[in-house]
Amino acid sequence: MKPRLRTLVLDVLPTVANFGLIAYLAWQLNLMPYFQRQGEFQIFSVLYAVGGLVIAVSGVAAFVHAADTRKAARRWFMLALINIIVPTILLLVLLKFR
Repeated sequence: MKPRLRTLVLDVLPTVANFGLIAYLAWQLNLMPYFQRQGEFQIFSVLYAVGGLVIAVSGVAAFVHAADTRKAARRWFMLALINIIVPTILLLVLLKFR
């Protein structure tokens, strides 16, 4: 796989998906009234399936970057770990406010 395509698929797309999930959750919890929030959380559950894919892809990316010996791979490894942790924290926040 080409390095740019690998970086896009393994690192950039999961990060963009995480920012989308964070923005949606912040919008739901801060701007929507409680009675409208319940129906909208069903949509969030579909979006959280995307978060599951983000966790899977980021897990693969973490293993790929952990095996890489270049210094630049350390930053990508850290980003992959963050992309694993963020959706997990979002699920916990979702369960707390439900």
